[in-house]
Amino acid sequence: MPFWTAVDGVTPDPKRVSRFRVRIEALADSSNSYVWYAKSFSKPSAEIKSTKHKYLNHTFNYPGSVEWSPVSIELIDPTDPVDAGGSLAQLLVAMGYKIPPDGDDDLSFVTISKRKATTALGDISVSEIDDSGNNLETWTLQQAFVNKFEWGSLKYEGDDLNVLKLSITYDWATCTLNRQELSPIEAQSSVSSETASGKSYFSKS
Repeated sequence: MPFWTAVDGVTPDPKRVSRFRVRIEALADSSNSYVWYAKSFSKPSAEIKSTKHKYLNHTFNYPGSVEWSPVSIELIDPTDPVDAGGSLAQLLVAMGYKIPPDGDDDLSFVTISKRKATTALGDISVSEIDDSGNNLETWTLQQAFVNKFEWGSLKYEGDDLNVLKLSITYDWATCTLNRQELSPIEAQSSVSSETASGKSYFSKS
């Protein structure tokens, strides 16, 4: 039965873009593991590169490697109990960035590395939830690090809340649907026995 005609009180609502919660280990405060000041989160996307083969007047395409696109996150900048803007500055330093010193000490040679960048950010995931707060779908970014920081823009003409922006690069993402893990790179796809009723999903072999 389509969700728009269901009146049985059992059929759940479809997923809604406003029902989600974000976990970012580097930005979690002592009282809450969720980033409650997150404003938006673009879900992961993957692109399959193609290789062309030319023969006379014909072009044949073959699937190649998978490339995951960066995700973007918007955050409101609260002042209490966490200063999000300050936390992002600390995150950049933890990744290995140092303001250029005089050049006569060991700090002159400190640089950003993938190990420091991924460790500084820690675990990061976004979950779509239902009207009771239960997880419906959770995406977890693997080996993720921040590749762009934006601390917002200021203007006298407005009274808007300041918005911070992050761009996150990662190697791959995993997805948990109804407690069943889906890893698009590692898993084989299998169609459920309920395909005839229009319900199918991927499962890990």
